[in-house]
Order: sequence, then structure tokens, then C-alpha cells
Amino acid sequence: MSDPLTSIDAPQPGPRVYRAFHLGRDGTVQRAEVIEARSDDEAKAIAARLVNGYGIDLWERARHLATYPPSAAR
Repeated sequence: MSDPLTSIDAPQPGPRVYRAFHLGRDGTVQRAEVIEARSDDEAKAIAARLVNGYGIDLWERARHLATYPPSAAR
């Protein structure tokens, strides 16, 4: 039988997978982009560089890490 802590529950070594959701003017998701990073801070730095006129929501699985407003709103 497998260990009760699976890859879903426990972080694995190496890069983790994050999703950067590009938000439209109305706040709806226009597209998603996969980000691989070794830490939350690294993922946040990458996501911050993706900000466009519409903004970004950064997630790791079901965990929301950050929201970046559209560059025009900064």
C-alpha cells in the first residue's frame, strides 16, 4: 500500500508547477500559462514579469499565491 502522503499532499524535490492566469478586462480568465519554479517567491517574480494590460492571478494547484493588477493600474 502507498504512503498516505502522496504527491498531491507533500511537495516533491525540484521545480514545482504553478499556473499564471491572464485576466481579461472583465476579470475572466483569458488564458493560462504554466510556470515552473523552485519556490513561491521565484514563481511570484516570474508572474510579476508577465503582467500585461489585463493582470495575472498566480496559483499552485488550489492555493492562490498572488494577484497582480493590470500594468495600467499600477
